[in-house]
Amino acid sequence: MLFYLYMTGNKSVTVPGRCAGEGRFVRQMGPPGRYGVIDLVLEPGEESFGPCVLSWEVSESQIPLAFLDGVISAIKHVMTEEEFAGDYLYNTVIRVVGGDYNQTDSKLSCYARATVLALHAALIKAGLYVPALTAQAGDTAA
Repeated sequence: MLFYLYMTGNKSVTVPGRCAGEGRFVRQMGPPGRYGVIDLVLEPGEESFGPCVLSWEVSESQIPLAFLDGVISAIKHVMTEEEFAGDYLYNTVIRVVGGDYNQTDSKLSCYARATVLALHAALIKAGLYVPALTAQAGDTAA
């Protein structure tokens, strides 16, 4: 399934090439547990493609569609963080290619957090996200 993610802002950025990220949010201390695992791949869209597209490529047994809202909310959240190089992704495909689900412990918030972790990892590889601690360390070293 494809979902078009229309985001606005002054500065659009696109990924320079294919980059992947894995997000694992697993907390099994005490009931109820927390469990969400998601694997993302970011790829440039076709030439003059346009918007950012979310491609949902997982089965219902990997990640139920009920958690899609948490994934989309997390993507929008990451785009608002200061560490992100732009205001939104343009001409980019975000592919959800894998994940894991636990009937008892998986919650919407777990997939939102796992998506943030996966997107951070992929954007760091693409050079479009600089974690705050790395930026501060670089500033003090100069």
